[in-house]
Amino acid sequence: MDRCALFVDAGYLLTDGAMAVHSTRHREEVSWDYRGLLSLLNELSRERTGLPLLRCYWYEATVEGRRTPEHDALADLPGLKLRLSRIRPGRREGVDAQVHRDLMTLARNGAVCDAVLVSGDEDLAQVVCDAQDFGVRVTVVHVTADGSWAVSRSLRQECDDLIEISASHLRPYVTVTSSVSVGVTVGTPAVTSTAETPALSNGGRPGVNGQAPAASLPAGTSQ
Repeated sequence: MDRCALFVDAGYLLTDGAMAVHSTRHREEVSWDYRGLLSLLNELSRERTGLPLLRCYWYEATVEGRRTPEHDALADLPGLKLRLSRIRPGRREGVDAQVHRDLMTLARNGAVCDAVLVSGDEDLAQVVCDAQDFGVRVTVVHVTADGSWAVSRSLRQECDDLIEISASHLRPYVTVTSSVSVGVTVGTPAVTSTAETPALSNGGRPGVNGQAPAASLPAGTSQ
């Protein structure tokens, strides 16, 4: 089926995104407009693949897999499937396994032909390879700060396409907060025009055929 699906490693996106925009890795110090962020990623997926989007899968590791009010607000967003796994000191558990399960299920059933993966984790390189064995093209979206890539080399090498998003793309959706807990905005986000938001760039894929030619992609707007 000619559709794409979006897979978001939330721990990676939110932590490295906050670092890129506000120079902090402490989740409690920032607040995200999740509806606006999801709209950006959905539009990015559609524009890059040229295909309609099936849905977004959102993966996050929490203490004992606990679900918070923030997660309930996320799960309420149309077109988003929330997947929670366990986190223990020094490591996350289950995120790569959950991505693998969902992506393989869609691939085996012919439900998608393209996957857009937001992550920088080298553990997902094998997931990319397995999806490609089913004929699925995989695009990796990663966060860059001050020109530095927060993505593993193995993941870069395995993907079919590579897109970088920077602080300028994420800034409209994350703000510093003095609150102890992170808030979630579920109202209608402000629309960011293409003219005001820098184009997303293709980081190129190193490999046997050399680096892919650079391409530009406009940042997404609300659905």
